[in-house]
Parts: sequence; structure tokens; C-alpha cells
Amino acid sequence: MFKVKLTGHDYRYEVFQILNLFFDKSQLDFNSSDSWDIESVLDLNRNAVECNIYKDGDVFIKKQIKLHQLDKKDIKNAIKMAILNAAEEYTGKKMPWGILVGIRPTKIVHELERNNYEREEIRDYLTSNYHVSYDKALLTIEVAEREKRYLTKKENSVSLYIGIPFCPTRCVYCSFTSNPLGKNQRVVEEYLDALIREITATLDCLNEKNINVDTLYIGGGTPTSLTSEQLRRLFETLSSRLDIKGLREFTVEAGRPDSIDEEKLLAIKEAGCERISINPQTMNDETLRRIGRNHTSEDIVEKYELARMIGFKVINMDLIIGLPGEGVEEIRRTMEKLRVLSPDNVTIHTMAIKRASVLNEREYSDKSLSAERMYEIATEEVRNMGLYPYYMYRQKNMVSPLENVGYCKESTECIYNIQMIAENISIIAMGADGVSKLVFEDENRIERVANVKDVGEYIKRIDEMIENKKRAIDIISK
Repeated sequence: MFKVKLTGHDYRYEVFQILNLFFDKSQLDFNSSDSWDIESVLDLNRNAVECNIYKDGDVFIKKQIKLHQLDKKDIKNAIKMAILNAAEEYTGKKMPWGILVGIRPTKIVHELERNNYEREEIRDYLTSNYHVSYDKALLTIEVAEREKRYLTKKENSVSLYIGIPFCPTRCVYCSFTSNPLGKNQRVVEEYLDALIREITATLDCLNEKNINVDTLYIGGGTPTSLTSEQLRRLFETLSSRLDIKGLREFTVEAGRPDSIDEEKLLAIKEAGCERISINPQTMNDETLRRIGRNHTSEDIVEKYELARMIGFKVINMDLIIGLPGEGVEEIRRTMEKLRVLSPDNVTIHTMAIKRASVLNEREYSDKSLSAERMYEIATEEVRNMGLYPYYMYRQKNMVSPLENVGYCKESTECIYNIQMIAENISIIAMGADGVSKLVFEDENRIERVANVKDVGEYIKRIDEMIENKKRAIDIISK
């Protein structure tokens, strides 16, 4: 247990963020009043911050940083930097992202570019101001450059997200609003009724205000948990009020192979969707069983080949590094199988232990020593497959302090993913747990309008959700 003391400031959250990179949260105690092991100090008389780590009552490690500016952001960053330096020396661990714990590193690059920074200046800014490693700084710049071409949009436009919160079974790492189909079959039709009401009202309102729809993304859960008839009903609602052919992009997460059949894929294709995700997470059968998936790697191959035969232009596949029980050999096996399939997109996630996941309930806290090597193998392999990184985000509570990166072949980027990370366009989200983000670029401001998470509550309160959506659209149309 490490007892932590704050002296001269109350930036407890910032101190916790950095210490949690090195120590499990259960090891950190901010409530001790009699003694402490780690002290974070802000001394405005000397314009300095310090981090002191004690051993046997004496200072064992001391790191000091002089303050050149006294605004809150600079003070917070200096506090984090001092703690990072002390903790790295104490543990012998280097954090590749330094003090950069935010989930959207490329936004920093875009902001610096707007201020006329050159590539080398941006790299130096990331390495010096945040202690980001040279390699991660270059990755961030590379991704930001790929994003740029898709950040333009028509004026008076939004993108749409539709959530289907059902899955065949719940994966142990999942924290999304996702309800296993087994005990929720009768609720699905009621949910679809409510969702179609929200979609209809939303699209009518957008059309009334002459707001253009740029991209459409149907996610979950697993949208293909719906039957082919239910999918067709959903698509008919959309096409009756939305010019599908006029969309810049239309994506459906087909997700798990145990939810896919030929009829469903045909329904998706006939609706005008050219981009789907078939997400294995791993190609190792024992791991699939361990994480709660009732299918095999061969099922993944079969459904992938079926989707190719039907003619989808872009197929994405997601992988997770650091799944329970996996190591270097398992990731090599997964990448060998993916190489044969040659998907257009591969998103490599580093597993995060989310608060709402089964793994968190089981207090799973394995900080895999091999995660970084597994990640290197996966990223090297996708680059050898001719894919390049085009979007990136980070999460808290990862099994290793890495990142999630989407890789793709030329011109097969997911524009919606880029928009979500860049936060350059308003996203109108429908369905249970849908969070609309209203972007006001001129004011550098984002407003969020959230639907309720619980499916039953969503169904009961659908009129309220619709009124909230109408108000949100009114706000962005002014």
C-alpha cells in the first residue's frame, strides 16, 4: 500500500491518473493523515512542484520541476510530470505515452497544425511537453496526417449512430450496453418499435431543418442479433427518410459470426451498406470459449468468406491484445490466420478492464508482461499486409499503457471512426445508451445529450428520448 499526500494543492485526480499507470488503484491510499510514502507538492513561493518518494521515513527519490507559467493547465502538467519522473525511477518502468492520459492524442496534433507548427516541431512538442516517446509521437503524427483528408464535411451536416444493444452472449471484457439474447428475445421487438419511432422522428426533424447526413453507423451490442426481417424493417425505415446512396459512408457491425447468416448479410447489402465489421477479437478457440463466445475461429473464416462472396467492398476485423490466457504464441496464430483472410481494415485494441465488465467484477488485474510484445507482433504484421494506421484512441485501465489503432488498406478508412475521435462533426445517436455529441467548432465546445442506458427504461421513456433529440437538433440548427 502506498500512502499518498498532497501538499499545497488538491489535484488528486491528476496525481491518481499518473500513479495508476504504475500501481493498481487498490495500492493507493489518499486518506492517510499520519504518514505517507509519496508526496506531491506545489510550492508557489518557489514556483516549483515536487514529487517525493519516501523510504524508512526519509526522502528516497525527489523530482522537482520549475514552473514557468502559473495557469492551471501548466501546474497540473508539471505535477503529473514530477510524479511520472519519480515513479519511473522508482519502478524502472518507462511509460511510452508519458503524462498523456487523454484518449485523443491526434487532437493535439491538429491543434498545433492550426497554429502553424511543422512536423518536427509537433514531434518535439509531444516528447518534451508530455514525455511521449519518440515512436509514439511519430505514430500520432502519422495517424493525424491520415485523418486530415476526411475532416472536411458539408456545411450543416451531422453523422448518425444507431445502437442495437443485444448480443448472442455477453463477452467477459464488454462494458457496452449489451443484453444477451437468450432472456431478452421478447424485448427485442419492443425495443425495435421504440427505436424506429426515434429514428423516424429524428430523420423527420433533420429533413425539416435541411440538415445533411454525412455518415451512418449501426453498432451495438451486435446489430446482427436482429433477425433478417427485423433488419429489413430497420433499413426500410431509414431508406424512407434518408438518401442512403448520398451518404459518404454506411457501416453495419455484423460483429460476431454466431449472429450472421446469408439472409442477414444480403439484407444489409441490399440496404446499400458496403462496409461491415466481422470481429473475431482472437482466432484461438480456447480463448473464444474463455471470453464467453459460442463460436470457433472456423466460424469466423466461414462468415468472412460468405461476406466476401456477397460482395461487401470493405470488411473490418477487430482484435484485442491482452485477452485472458493469451500470450505471444496466440497472437502469432491469430495474425497468421488474418494474413490469409486479408481484411481491408484491422483495428488493434489493447484490452481495458472496464468498470461494467465481468472481468472487473472478477477483479481481473493481470498487467500482462507480454502485452507490449504481442502488440508489436500484431502491428508489424498488419503493416506487412499493406495496411497503415488511420485512427487512434486510448483508454483507461488498459492491461498495458498502449493504444487502440485502426489500420486499413488505401481508401478503406472508416470515416465515422475518424469523426468520433476528431470530434469535428455533431453525432446524433439513437437507441439505448446513445450519446449525441453536439459540436460547436467556433466555440471549441461540445454538448452531450444522452439516452437512458437500460433497454426497459428506453422503451418506457421513448417519448422523452424523442423530445430530447428534437431539442438537440434545434440547438445545432440555429
